Parts: sequence; C-alpha cells; structure tokens
Amino acid sequence: MKLEPIDPQEFTDFVAYSERPRTKWERFLDKIKPRSAAMRTTILVLFMVFFSLFMSLWFFWRTLYLPELQQHARYLAIELELVNNPDIRILHRDTEVDVDTWLKNRIGIEYITDPKEFPKVEDKFLAELFTNQIEEKLAKELGVDDVTVYFKFKPIPRIWIQTPEMNGNWVREPLKTYANYSVELIATWLFGVPILSSIIILILVRQMNRPLRRLQNAANNYSKTGKAPYLDTNHGPLEIRQVNQAFNHMVYTLEQTERDRQIMLAGISHDLRTPLTRIRLTAEMLPDEFLREGLVYDVDDMDAILNQFISYMRDGSDEELSDTNINTLLQELVVQFQPLDIQFEMQELPIIPARSLSLKRLIANLLNNAKRYGSEPIELSASHVDDHILITVADHGEGIPPDQVEELMQPFVRGNSARTIQGSGLGLAIVKRIVDIHQGQINIRNREQGGLEVVISLPIPSPESDEPQSNTIDKIRQTLTGHF
Repeated sequence: MKLEPIDPQEFTDFVAYSERPRTKWERFLDKIKPRSAAMRTTILVLFMVFFSLFMSLWFFWRTLYLPELQQHARYLAIELELVNNPDIRILHRDTEVDVDTWLKNRIGIEYITDPKEFPKVEDKFLAELFTNQIEEKLAKELGVDDVTVYFKFKPIPRIWIQTPEMNGNWVREPLKTYANYSVELIATWLFGVPILSSIIILILVRQMNRPLRRLQNAANNYSKTGKAPYLDTNHGPLEIRQVNQAFNHMVYTLEQTERDRQIMLAGISHDLRTPLTRIRLTAEMLPDEFLREGLVYDVDDMDAILNQFISYMRDGSDEELSDTNINTLLQELVVQFQPLDIQFEMQELPIIPARSLSLKRLIANLLNNAKRYGSEPIELSASHVDDHILITVADHGEGIPPDQVEELMQPFVRGNSARTIQGSGLGLAIVKRIVDIHQGQINIRNREQGGLEVVISLPIPSPESDEPQSNTIDKIRQTLTGHF
C-alpha cells in the first residue's frame, strides 16, 4: 500500500485550528452538553418524543377539540335563549309544553335557582383551557360581556353556565359522553410513552456502549501490557462486528510486528557483535599503540551505540509486571556504580507492580548521564507522595539550557556539551519511553545550586481510591512544582 505524503500546509492549518482560542459560546456549550454519547442520544430521543407529544396535542386541539367547543358554544347560546326568553313557546300537537320541562326531558338542561345546588367554583387549570374557549365564543353569540362557564367532572360530567340576566342562577347541562374519557388512559399516554421510550433508549444505548466499553478496555490493556484479547466478531450489530474485526486485525498486525522486532533485535545482537568482537581482538594485536587505542575506542563506541539501540527498541513492554521494591532496586544500582560517589538515603516506600528490569535500566541511564555530563556527588532519592513514588537523580554539573529539555528526550538528539562524548543520543529517549510505559511523568530542570535534576513520578495503582484521576494528576503536578 502506497502512503500519500502529508501536505505541510494542511498539517499547519490543522494545528492552527486545533490550537485556536475557543469562543465563549463554545466554552458554554462544552459545559452544558453531556460528555457521553449515551446521554446525548438519550436526551435527543427524549426531546423528539416530547416534541411529538406536543405536536400531537396541538394537532388534536386545533383540528378536533377547538372546533367542537366552538360548535357546542353555539348550541349553548340557543339553549340559553330558550331558557331566558319568556316569549318563546313550544307546541306539541297543538298543546303548549313548558320550555324548562321540555329542555330537561329532551337535552337534560336544567335551570337551577336553589343556592344549595349551585356549584362551588374553583380554579382548575386544565378545565379552564376548555371553558375559556366556550366563554369567549358564547359571549360573542349572546352579545354580552360577562359569561361564566364552569366544568365539573364528578360525580357526573356537567357544565354550568351563568349570564348577567340570570341574576345569580345557573344553567346546568349534563355531558354524558364525557364519562367515556378515561383519566388513567390519558395519564398513561402522557407519561407512559416518555417513560417507556426512556427505558427502551437506555437499553439500546447500553447494548451499543457495552461493545464499545470492551473495545476501550482492550485498547487500554494493550497500551499498558502490550497484550489484548481478541474481540467477538460473531454476535452483535454488523457495525460493531466490523469494528471488532478491524481491531483484531490491528492487534494481530502489532503482535506480528513485535515478533519481527524481537527477531531483528536478536539478529542485530548476534550478527553485529560477532564482527565487532573480531575487530577488537584484531585491534589488540596491532603493534602501533596509537592506532590500536583509536580502533579500540571506536569499537567500544560502536558497542555502546549498539547497546543503546537495542535498549531503545527493547522498551520493556514485553516484560511482565512484578511486585517491585524501589529501595532494593536503588541499592543494587548504588553498588553497581561503585566507586561513583552516589548519595542515597533510604525512605519507607510501598511495594508497587512494575517492570523491574526496565526501571533499573531507566535509573542506570540517568546515573550514566549524571556521570558523563555532570559532576559528583550524585544525589539519588525516592519518596512517597500521595499515590505516587518520586525518584530523583541530581548531579552537580553545569546543567543544560532550558530550551533544550524537550529536545533531549527525542531520539538521536544530543546537547551541545555532549558532542564530543561517546553516545548516540538515546539515553533520555529510553528513559521517557520506559516512563510512558509505566504511565508516569518525567520532569527535568536545572537546580539553583547548580547541576541537573530529573524527577520520575510513578503512579501507585489503587483500585479502592475514589479520587478522580484528573484530581490526582493535578495534585502530583503541584507536588512536583513545589519540589522544584
């Protein structure tokens, strides 16, 4: 597969966009919008559910209930005119019928004059949505300004009407068809649909997030240990299976690359060291002392560079975690670097899971740098701060320019003062790589009293800790700042 070159201008534009200052509106949206995709999906779907309910209610109100209320108001206006107009007569087979009796028998309308039967008018928000519409339409039909309409659902649905010409009396009309309305059914529709939708959404989102969480855990496990389980590709949605298949292929490719790297390291170690050994033996037999010393020095330089190459490639990610006593490890290094003047004071430290050989190589590289580029004595210490272990290596040399700190942790980069000293520029790069594998931090600074100080911060795993990781990182940074 041919890889297209990266356009420098596009990369510059991307960096400029990613580093641009965020507006107040963007910062406000970042604060209020949910961070997880599950919560965002739930909120969006619930918004659509409530919006659909609102539009349904509005549709029924405008196209069904409101026209029906207005039509009923016209009928009420005619009925009130029959009740209030004494000149109206009703004849049935040439026999006059009492209007009130006829209205009561035919429609159920009653003219109530007994104060004991008057309704006790109370404010009802939901009922007033309907009665206000009837009042407005009825006032227009009757040509009056003040009409009171009151709805009472229990014991039977009834509507009460009062106009100024009734002198405080009421007209009562039964609404028998309204008894068919079920309050429970309406409440179930209004509240049951959103609740049921929320439950279904949470189930669906959980089913979507569960494989994503497995993918996240597998990726984190590979970052920490260099190993990851293969994910299931036989169950779940098609998109999730395709993602799992791509992840499995990536893990397989990385494992194959790691095996090839190990084979390459073994080949370099064997195939290059053998001719170097022969060259050294041949150089030792040369009669010219000047030529012999120069050739031996070059062979030693090549051997040291080869060692650093192999150390950089063998970063320790394939080493298993084991319970490590940092004090024991530092004591071994003090003995190993004798007669170098190393000042080490032991402090009480907890046992932590770590890659012991990699940590030993890390601190050895720092001691070698202090020996080569600094001055004795070398101060070595380890302390327990909150949930981290701080390992400090300091010398009494000249230090380095502050603007070269970040560059010196890159591979094959050497300081100006180290140009004439044996090395390849991989010492601090190896240190940083091992620190990153242990999810730690490295801080380098020049000391006020002279010399360079390197502080390695290693986290102590604590599953029982309830403190968020971001707070822990902020606290250790504050500790390191105070330490500096």
